[in-house]
Order: sequence, then structure tokens, then C-alpha cells
Amino acid sequence: MTIHGRHQGRGATACLSYDACRWRAGMLRFAGDFMEKISLTYFVDFVLKAGTPKLTGVREFKERKDELYTDFYRQVREAIVDMHRSGKPTSVLDGFLAAQHDERRRRIYPSVVNGYRKFLASAKMTWFEPPASTYRLGDLEINVNPELGLVIDGTPHVIKMYFRGEPLSSKRVSVVLNLLMNGLAESTPGGAFAVLDVRNAKIHTFKVPNPRLSLLLRGEAASFATIYTGL
Repeated sequence: MTIHGRHQGRGATACLSYDACRWRAGMLRFAGDFMEKISLTYFVDFVLKAGTPKLTGVREFKERKDELYTDFYRQVREAIVDMHRSGKPTSVLDGFLAAQHDERRRRIYPSVVNGYRKFLASAKMTWFEPPASTYRLGDLEINVNPELGLVIDGTPHVIKMYFRGEPLSSKRVSVVLNLLMNGLAESTPGGAFAVLDVRNAKIHTFKVPNPRLSLLLRGEAASFATIYTGL
């Protein structure tokens, strides 16, 4: 049985591409409020918060102060993806860096680009367009949008990039990989899911499923929805 284009009993609705999923910002209605689908990164940030910062995070999302408008790394992320899609050499990233005028970007972006180049040099890699989907957790819909599809030493890898300067925690890796696996497993048979710590050129791959984590994330999604409707 199909309900609003989604098969009953399934958690994910696949898009044709990462860009298509970002563009298709459908609305979720519950308790008299409209709520936009939440990005994977924003939901992960919510999960990793404790106490009142969770409330603050949901309020900022509801008031449109979320990462959609404050994504500092958007330009360098898009430059990396565009480089792969167009089949250009990594030298195009030099031009990208030279074109930056914002002082903070001029200071931080080079370490990101250098880390990514180091990662590319670590193995033979071939680009493919990564899948994307909308993953349903209770009343919450999460845009699962990995930026990279790379065949690494013969194995397709669907990769979410991590750019921030703060150390990439094992908890964040576990949550991101869980969402990638649950949201995209059907569209990536035989592939691997991974998080790339871009600055440190270190890739973390999904190994053993954790059913308890999936249960925890359902509780976190319910908490987000409850706070949202209560604000």
C-alpha cells in the first residue's frame, strides 16, 4: 500500500540525487504546525546535545536560525562536489581558494582543501552520484544527504563529510552512520557508508549495526517533535 508516495512500513523515500533532496523541501504537519524536514546534520547536533541546549536548538530551527542560513562550509563543500561532478583536477580548488574574500574563509578553507587532497591521494577513487533520501523517524522527517559517492579500491562508498574544527567524536560518527544506513541501505546494495573527517583525511566506515542506537534515535526524534509543537 502506498501513502503519499511512500510505501507503508518503510522509513525512507529515495531521491535521485543529493541536490534533488535539498531542493525538495516538503512540509510535515502535526499538532497544528508545519515543520520543514530537518537536515541530517542538524538532527545529529540535537541528539548530541544535553539538557536545555536541546530546547534552544529546536527553537532556533523553528525560528529559521538553523544551518540552512549559517552553513559556513557550504562553499567549500560545493566546490569539492562540483570538482568531482565535472571531472576536473584538484587544481581547481586552488582557484576556489584564491577567489575567497571573507577573512575567516581565507584562514580556514585551506586546511579543509589540504585535508581533502591528502584523502584523495590515499587510494584510487572514482566518483559516482551519491543517493539521497528522506528518512522517517516517527513524526520527524530527516534529509539524508551524503555529499560524496566514491568507489575506493573497488568498493562503492557513500560518504558524509565532516568539516568542523572540533574533533570528530565517536558518538557523532555512530549516529551519522546509523542514519545513512537506515536511510539509504536499499539504494546502496553492496556499498559502504562512511563519515570523512576532511581536515584530518580520515574516513570512518560503518561496521556493525546497533539496534539500541536506532531505538534511541527514535526517542530523540519524538523529543524533537514534542519540543517543536510545545514552543
